[in-house]
Amino acid sequence: MPNLSTITPMTILQLFLVLRFVQHIIETWLARKNKDWWSDKNRQADASQSLGISAADMEKTAKYSKARYGLSRVHAVTDIIVSTFFIGFGGLGYTESIASRLTSAVNGGAITQGLLFIGLLTFMSQVVNLPFSIYSTFVIEEKFGYNKQTPTGFISDLIKGTVIGIIFGAAILTLILWIMESMGDLWWFYAWAAVSIFSLFTAWIYPTLLAPIFNKFTPLGDGELKEEINQLAGKIGFKTDGLFVMDASKRSGHGNAYFTGVFGKKRIVLFDTLINSMSTQEVVAVLAHELGHFKLHHVRTGMIRGLILSLLIFAGIGAMLPNTNFYEAFHLSSVSNYGGLVVFSLWFGLLEFYLQPIHTWFSRKNEFAADNFAKSTLGNGKMLSDALKKLREKSSVMPIVHPLYSAMYYSHPPMLERIAALQADG
Repeated sequence: MPNLSTITPMTILQLFLVLRFVQHIIETWLARKNKDWWSDKNRQADASQSLGISAADMEKTAKYSKARYGLSRVHAVTDIIVSTFFIGFGGLGYTESIASRLTSAVNGGAITQGLLFIGLLTFMSQVVNLPFSIYSTFVIEEKFGYNKQTPTGFISDLIKGTVIGIIFGAAILTLILWIMESMGDLWWFYAWAAVSIFSLFTAWIYPTLLAPIFNKFTPLGDGELKEEINQLAGKIGFKTDGLFVMDASKRSGHGNAYFTGVFGKKRIVLFDTLINSMSTQEVVAVLAHELGHFKLHHVRTGMIRGLILSLLIFAGIGAMLPNTNFYEAFHLSSVSNYGGLVVFSLWFGLLEFYLQPIHTWFSRKNEFAADNFAKSTLGNGKMLSDALKKLREKSSVMPIVHPLYSAMYYSHPPMLERIAALQADG
């Protein structure tokens, strides 16, 4: 990154806030356009006929979608107001001063101050987002019959997630800050290597150590379903460490299936809600789609893309660190390693939004390929089509999506497109 000392801190801050506001305008426009699109009664009638959705079900879906749309708009407006005022009026600098005083009180150093600074920012973000999570779970999901979680369970999950986040987050952040201080000009490469190894390690321990903290995993009992899954896994060469049923019903009525883990710890996991709502062949079809990602190397290529992207991110941070104007623009007192991480993450968040359609395109391409794999493996697309319709019904997913909104946000193709592809010849 070139030296940007000729650009004033005020100009940098204004540019950031303008781009952030433009992002909000685009998001608002797309969301409204999408709502108007799926609210059209003629489109709802056509979708109902194509997918066999009853009038009552479509009405429930429309009401559910409207409720979620309303919450998302309030959340978005809150986020833009809070973030604009916080960043624009020196919130980062004020938080840094608090972290500095706390560090002095415990006789800590730069790494301690960085941990406190980023920890305080994370805590404030969670405080802002928590009311929306509560409302979503205990008002909207409860109203439409999808919430199965108790307040006690919600609080328990929140505490567990926070504790694990602190432990793992503090560990990797401490390592990154130490590398930034100790490894010279190539610190960014060593930090990237450390984060990559850490990510693989957490993926390896996730199935057996982390996931069971939040859910109960029971080995799938003997029977037709287990035999069919083992036959499918053997057919495509997927070596599994076990078949498990997850107690998803204690939180939600939504269903899913997935495989998780790396190296020798790959597990196939089925939500109990999925098993309870579908036939054996439909569950196998859903799993065939998920295993299609494995067979088509989507997981591996996705991991490689992620490693390359993270390398570019660390290289970008390394190039930006010497530009003092970037720190002054966000009211930080001086050049610091932790300040560089935070400021770069803000700019990268903007860049990520504007590049999001590219990521979405790749993801949708892979989803179509996994659907086609399941169709070819099972001999036809009927079972997966039927399963997708049931998943939609159990979650009240709106099958009608504006093309622009879909291109921006939908990592999975909209329901009508997926069903049409599965029903097509060839």
